[in-house]
Amino acid sequence: MNLTIERLLGSPRDFPIELTLPNGEKHTIPHPDYAHIHPNHRDLIIYPDEGPFSLVINPQQIVQIRPLRKNII
Repeated sequence: MNLTIERLLGSPRDFPIELTLPNGEKHTIPHPDYAHIHPNHRDLIIYPDEGPFSLVINPQQIVQIRPLRKNII
């Protein structure tokens, strides 16, 4: 999952995305500027518009990544 997240963060056209955790918690990332992989490569840091200043998520705990952008033809 780490490589998927890293590739995704390098591709702004795929945003916004929604991450789902095992407990059903969902987090929306509107743009790659709102998240980054920590240098230890074990943590994803998310900076949400609302709520806490930042969230630290283990990428191995992400069960689903869903794009929220509708395809434009």
